[in-house]
Amino acid sequence: MSEINKNISLLGKNNFTGFTENSNFVEKDFVFLSFEQDKKIASKHASEAKKNGAKIIISKVSNEKDSKILNLIDKNLSANKEIYLKYLFNRNLEDLSIVGITGTNGKSSTAFFLHQFLLNSGFNPTLLTNIPEIPIKNCEVSPLTTPGNFLLHHYLKKSIDLKRDFFLMEVSSHSISQERIKGLNFKSKSLTSFSKDHLDYHKSIDNYRNTKESFFAKDDENIVICIDNDLGKKIAKKNNSALKVSLNNKKADIYLNKGSIHTPWGNIKSRLSIDSDFMLSNLLCALGIYGKINNNLEINLTDNKIFTLPGRLELIKVFEDKYCYIDYAHTPEALGLILRYLKSKYSGQVMCLFGCGGDRDISKRNEMGIISETNSDLQIITNDNPRNENPLNIARSITKKMRTKNYEIILDRKEAITSGLIKLKDSPKNSVLLIAGKGHENSLILKDQKIPFNDSAIVNELKDVI
Repeated sequence: MSEINKNISLLGKNNFTGFTENSNFVEKDFVFLSFEQDKKIASKHASEAKKNGAKIIISKVSNEKDSKILNLIDKNLSANKEIYLKYLFNRNLEDLSIVGITGTNGKSSTAFFLHQFLLNSGFNPTLLTNIPEIPIKNCEVSPLTTPGNFLLHHYLKKSIDLKRDFFLMEVSSHSISQERIKGLNFKSKSLTSFSKDHLDYHKSIDNYRNTKESFFAKDDENIVICIDNDLGKKIAKKNNSALKVSLNNKKADIYLNKGSIHTPWGNIKSRLSIDSDFMLSNLLCALGIYGKINNNLEINLTDNKIFTLPGRLELIKVFEDKYCYIDYAHTPEALGLILRYLKSKYSGQVMCLFGCGGDRDISKRNEMGIISETNSDLQIITNDNPRNENPLNIARSITKKMRTKNYEIILDRKEAITSGLIKLKDSPKNSVLLIAGKGHENSLILKDQKIPFNDSAIVNELKDVI
């Protein structure tokens, strides 16, 4: 009997709860598939998988024997990958309508809005998200924006078993490049936005653009494209059936028009409190997807029906007539959009607290510095996941081209938030502090350590003692 037939037979004799190719994401009674060829690294991954609760390990190389673990060897594991995936999944993907949402910014909010539209209309969708704090049902929390192929199919299988009808997922540029979404037949696809990001991985803006564009085909049906960016215009031009979304372009299929939303299915009167352009753009994309797949927009858009994500334009009441927002903005475009929105909304001072991640795209750092000083009165530069880089070097690269000198560098993020809140308390009426970059995240990555940290929790801890 061949190795693969033997392994499939043994898999059939054991119950398992899920499967993944990443040892960090193994849970109790999972199957872990190790594609690592180096025996030392494979052994390390196997140990991590065991620690996290793996029941079965399938590896290219032999591991230390453990009576509690079923260790299976397949020297041709990479070549047999699709066979194992088909066996472990063992479901019909046609039983689930998969919606893929990509874009530099807005993926999470668009998916969250669409999830609510579907739930409120009587559907039974799954939302795959990496935000554990979402206060709504039918969410599966993934460790990555778009997980690896095996873990992704674990969530798909689970959704089919739960009789879900839609599966809403964000599609990152990394996942497109690494073929994590290979083999999926998307019911609908959407582009929310496009701007500079992830150049540490893609090396150039052209490579990044081409990767995003490759997600869409000329003959795709039910695609929804925001045309308020150059890539969106290009994709929509190539696909005649694309539903075009814009905030103000009246040549689009969905756009804002004098307090209502123009759509191919009629105008919608909206009483939503959302008034930021970037969040409204995400809402319009979600409406477009819903309309495309259902051929109607019978949705009740009222404040008590639609929520925004934690850590996305999240308002925290701090002092009388002073305001603090937490937002995930970590790209130049996103930071500029939210700062311009706050400047238009509040008549007092606008203060901006942010940093940039280490071991990531360095080209955006001084750009974000310039954007922050152009659109705010005071800037506090602090840590945002410095990883293995020197935090002070990251801060200096942010401030390198800043000219007004209305900034201070406070690397300790809690100290920086404390300083920001003190300045906010002493500022004129209708002033606002934006704490940007981490949003919902619950940790700060310093070298190989994940230190518990949440911006909202820190603000709520400090606001009553300052």
